[in-house]
Parts: sequence; C-alpha cells; structure tokens
Amino acid sequence: MTHRFFYEGSLDDALLQLDGSEAHHLLHVLRMKVGDEVLLFNGTGIEAEGQIEKTGRKTVDIKVVRRHEIEAETQVPLILATAVPKGDRFRWLVEKAAELGVTRLVPLTTERSSVDPGENRLKKLQQTIVSAAKQSGQIRLMELAPLQALSDFLKEIDPAEQQLLIADPQGVAWTERNLSGPEASAAGVVILIGPEGGFSAEEVQAAEDAGAQAVQINAGILRIETAALLMAGLVRLP
Repeated sequence: MTHRFFYEGSLDDALLQLDGSEAHHLLHVLRMKVGDEVLLFNGTGIEAEGQIEKTGRKTVDIKVVRRHEIEAETQVPLILATAVPKGDRFRWLVEKAAELGVTRLVPLTTERSSVDPGENRLKKLQQTIVSAAKQSGQIRLMELAPLQALSDFLKEIDPAEQQLLIADPQGVAWTERNLSGPEASAAGVVILIGPEGGFSAEEVQAAEDAGAQAVQINAGILRIETAALLMAGLVRLP
C-alpha cells in the first residue's frame, strides 16, 4: 500500500519538498528511499502521486507524477458542536471525529461547562487531525473551530438549511427522529452535545427555539465523547 503524507500547501508544482514531522516519519520511521512511491494530500480534496527524488537529513524532494481531484463527497456535511471533556479525552474525541469524517468540530461553552481547552491546545490538536486523516483515508481535513458559547453558535444555524439535533435524555428515540427536513435533502446535519450533567432546561429550550429536535440515543448516561461519537457514527451510517 502506498504511504500517504500530508503536504501543507498547493500540490501544483512538479517538485514538492516535504519537511517537518511528515519528512521525519518518511525518513526515520518508514525508512523510505529514493524511487519509492508516495501519495500526498493537502486536505482540500486533491491528491498527488509521486516518487521520492532526493532525501536530506530533514527534507524529502518528491517528483509529482500525476494529480487528481477527488469527486465531491456524497456524505452530508456534519458539524459536531460539543462541550469539552476533561483531560486527554478531548484529544481522543477530536481524533475519532476526524476519522469518522466530521466536517467541522466546534468546542462549546455551556452553563455547566467546566473545561476550556485554550487556544494553544486547539492549535496543537491540528496534528492529531492530520494523523487521523492519514490513518482513515479521509481526503479533507476536519475543521477545528475556536471555542464558542452555545448561545452564539445557535445564532449561526439556519434551520431551513441544516438539520439540528440535540442530545437529550428526554428527547425522542433516535429511530423516531424527524427525517423530513434538511437532512433528507443532504443539506447538512448539526449535532449538539452537552457537558457532564447535560444541557440545562433553558439551553435545550433555546436549541429547540432555534429549530433543534431533541433526540435520545441511549437509555443510560454517556460521557461527552461517547455521546458525540455515537451520534456522529449514526449520521455517517450508509
């Protein structure tokens, strides 16, 4: 199997130079040599097949053989807006969401939120997203948005264009949710996941006023990351 590497930038040039962590992985982990074939992607839906032409201590020159743009995905756009779990569980959530093909992940602050990931931590998670895309074969990188208040996020949602679902133990069963709205026309799905302790009654009401449908996905109480990935996985089912 041809190894995939992330290249940050345009793939238009005939000769591309790989550096940083991707070059290190190619040179010192995989121990690839001149003449070996590689596949580069830049997270925008474009891939470039190439051959290693020259290796240095920290860089790799790759001659592009052919390029191709992947056709538009048939899956609906999926936005996952979620409270932030504690510790390393958030990194794990970001990684698995990227593997599932979530389009955009929005960290939320809510009335019962207790975790602020911080701007620097969010930046560091970009490499986690790249690694997840490489591992899972995703051709587009998931966008990790800045931390945002739930109230502000709800103002951005257009119920005429997007199906908005909020996880709520008092909601309808997943199998009974309304499928006659935007979800049926592949306009996009937005999932709202609350913090430990759940959304407040006022927050659920605000989401429903914004066009959300409250859905129950499990009889028990799930952790933030479990509920988020379960709902994302259900949306991504063929």
